Amino acid sequence: MLESPFARPDPKLRIKQFSHLVPRPTPEQVAKFPADAKALLDRIWTRHSELISYGQFDLDWMRGKHFLLAGATGPGLGGAIESAARRFTVVDGSVTVIARDLSKSVGYETGREMLERAKKAGFAERYHLLNSGMELKGPALEAIITALHEAGAKEVIYINGVAAAFSGMLPGYPPVFVKDVDKDGLFQYELQLLTDQQIETTRYIMGIMAVEFPRYLQDAGIKIEATCYMDWRGSLDVISRDPESPYYGRQGPYSTSLYLPKQFVKADTIQAYGHGRKVLDCYLPVMRTRAIGFIPGATPQAYIAEKMMELSNVRKRDVPELALGVLDQIGRAVSGNTFNPFPRLDDHEVPLEEWYWQIVQRLTNDEDSEFYWKNWIPIEFD
Repeated sequence: MLESPFARPDPKLRIKQFSHLVPRPTPEQVAKFPADAKALLDRIWTRHSELISYGQFDLDWMRGKHFLLAGATGPGLGGAIESAARRFTVVDGSVTVIARDLSKSVGYETGREMLERAKKAGFAERYHLLNSGMELKGPALEAIITALHEAGAKEVIYINGVAAAFSGMLPGYPPVFVKDVDKDGLFQYELQLLTDQQIETTRYIMGIMAVEFPRYLQDAGIKIEATCYMDWRGSLDVISRDPESPYYGRQGPYSTSLYLPKQFVKADTIQAYGHGRKVLDCYLPVMRTRAIGFIPGATPQAYIAEKMMELSNVRKRDVPELALGVLDQIGRAVSGNTFNPFPRLDDHEVPLEEWYWQIVQRLTNDEDSEFYWKNWIPIEFD
C-alpha cells in the first residue's frame, strides 16, 4: 500500500502546531480599521459597477427582494454580497445582516459603514445590522425576527456565508501534515486532535444551525424564497478522508474536520431538490479573504492557485465577481426555471488541482529549486 505523502512529516521542514487563537490587532491596526472599511466598500462598489455594466449577470430579479445575510461583514464573499443586495434594494426590498464581530475588527467597522451607507441611501427600517449572531432560540433569534418584520420581509432570500469551524484531527485518525509559510520560510503544520466541544461546534454553527435556521423563521411566519450555502470542493474529496488511501490528507483540514458541516448543507440541498424548496450549495474557488488565515495551508494555496492561473492564462475571478455569480445562480432558482442546486463557481480552477498537488508536495526551502516556495508563494511578511 502506498503511504500518503500528506500523512508524513518532511524531515527538511520545521513542524508547528496550529493554534486556533485569533491574534489581537495592534493599536495602529485598530486605528486604521474605519478607513480600511470605507476603502473596502468603495472598491467593491466600483468593481460591481464595472461588472454589472458588462451584462454578464442577470441581477434585476433582486429588486424588491428581502435578503437575510448571515456572515456578511468584512472583506470576504458575504461582504461583497451585501453590497450587491444593498444596491438592488435601494428603492424597494430590504437587507438584514447577521454578524458576530469583535468590536476591534475590520469586520465590525465594515458593518458600521454598511449601516451608515444604508441610512444615507434612505433604507430606514428596511436595513438592519445585528451583531449578536445567529441562534435558534433566545434574544438573538427574537431580534432577527423583529428586524425582518420591521423591514416588511414576509419572504426572504437566506444566504449563509458564516465561517466558524475548527481545523484539526478527529479521534482515531493518523496525523496529517500541511505545508504553510511564515517569516522564517516553509514549514509544516501537524494538525492537532480536536476536543469533543470543538468537533460539535464545527458541525453545529456552519452545518446543523445553518440548515435548521430557516425552519424557525417559518415558525415565525416568514417564508423562505431561496436558501444558499457556501462550499468548497475539498468537502467532496471523500477518498482524502480514508487513512488507507494514498490521497489521505491531500485536502488538508478539509480532509480531517472542515468537511463536517458541509455534510449537513449538502444533505439539505439534496432533500430540497425537486421537493418544493429552492436550496443551493455553491462551490467557490480558493479566495484570499480573511477566513483563509484561520485554515492551515489555505494562504499558500491561494497564492499557488493564482500562480497556476497566471501560467495557464486562466482568468482569476475576484471576490466581488464571485458574489455576483452566486446571486446570479440564486436568480435562476427563484425564476421558476430548472436550476443547478450545486453550481460550480470554481470551474476555472478545478482543472489545475492535480497540478497543485504535485507542486505542494515538492515545495522546498531550497532557493536553487524550481519549487522554492517563494517562486510559488510571493507573500511578504512584516
